[in-house]
Amino acid sequence: MPETTALLPATFADLYRQEVGAEEDVHRTLPFFGTALGIVIGALAYAAGRLPRLSDLTTDRALIAFVVATMLLGLAILEAGCVLVWVSRAIARRDYQRIGPETELRARVAALDAYYDEQGISGDQRDKELATDVRQALVDSYTVTTPANRDLNQIRYKFRARASSHLVRNLIWALTAASIIFLCDKLGYLPKVIS
Repeated sequence: MPETTALLPATFADLYRQEVGAEEDVHRTLPFFGTALGIVIGALAYAAGRLPRLSDLTTDRALIAFVVATMLLGLAILEAGCVLVWVSRAIARRDYQRIGPETELRARVAALDAYYDEQGISGDQRDKELATDVRQALVDSYTVTTPANRDLNQIRYKFRARASSHLVRNLIWALTAASIIFLCDKLGYLPKVIS
C-alpha cells in the first residue's frame, strides 16, 4: 500500500526528531539551574554573613537560633551540591545513535543499483525497487536508533528531575535559614554582626 509505505519513514523520522529534541531539551534547562543556584548562593552568603560568631552568643535563644540556622544553611549547601551532581549526570555525554551515516546509505544505494543491473531491472521498475529498499533501510535505521536514544533520554530526564527536586529543597532550606536569621536578628535574639 503506497500510503502506508510513504507514512512509515515520515512517522519514524518524526519519532527520531523528537528524541533528538529531547536530548537538546535537557541542555536548554542549564540556564535555569545556573540562575536558580546563583540566587540561592547569594541568599546563603547573605544569611551566613548575618550570623554572629559562636563566641558572641550569650543567651540560650541566640544559641538555638544559631544552631538551627547553621543546620539549615548546611542542608542548603548540601542540596546545592546534589543539584550540581545530578545536573552534571544529566548533561554527561551519552552514546546517542544517529541515522546514517550518509556514506553507508550511498554505498547501499550503489550496491542495490549494481544488484538491479545484474538482475536486468531498469527504468521505472528499478526506481520503484530502489525506493522501496532505501525506504526499508531508513525504517530499519530509525527502528534501531530511536528506542536506544529514547532510553538515554529517559536517563537524562530522571537525573534532571532529581536535580530539580534537590533545587526545590535547596531553596526551602536557604529561605528558611535566611528567614530565621532575619527574624531572630529583628527580635534581638542574635547579637549584631560587626563587619
